[in-house]
Amino acid sequence: MPLKTFVKVGCVTNLSDARYCAGMGVDMLGFRVVEGQENYIKPSQFQEIRGWIAGPLVVAEVYGLKNPDELKAIVENFKPDYLEMSMRELSQFTTLPLPFLLATAENDVLSNLPVQPAYLIGKKPFKTPFPLLIEVQLTKDVVPLLANTSVKGISLKGGVELKPGLKDYEEMNEILELLEVD
Repeated sequence: MPLKTFVKVGCVTNLSDARYCAGMGVDMLGFRVVEGQENYIKPSQFQEIRGWIAGPLVVAEVYGLKNPDELKAIVENFKPDYLEMSMRELSQFTTLPLPFLLATAENDVLSNLPVQPAYLIGKKPFKTPFPLLIEVQLTKDVVPLLANTSVKGISLKGGVELKPGLKDYEEMNEILELLEVD
């Protein structure tokens, strides 16, 4: 089912989140792929999940990447459509093998980036030449963002599953239902 705006859901750690989001028409699913980071998903877990979903583009979230040489193995193991990182990770590269999303902080200087991002992810709207996704946690924050012409879409986060098939989707469900095209 189509949504009114572009939606990326990150920190996906389980099949329930992935299938739910794919079924709701989310555009991108993000997976933490750097070992040792919170919400890290092993390549074997990821491949199992990926076999059950169709539709969303896959984003390898490479936060915490300490060695740029690790990126090649991540791309080979996860075969993502996009990468996602902060300025800290981006500073290690002059080129990237895939288009990427750049998570920005208020004090980040976005001029003279070594590589141009496909999307920026921020906590609030700001003027930028790049498509901007705003991090959202509460349903009440979505409607004002839809009216903002500088915002391309929203970025949500998945959550931990209590046990397979048992998960609270209340807030995410409210947001995604609000975004459904009538």
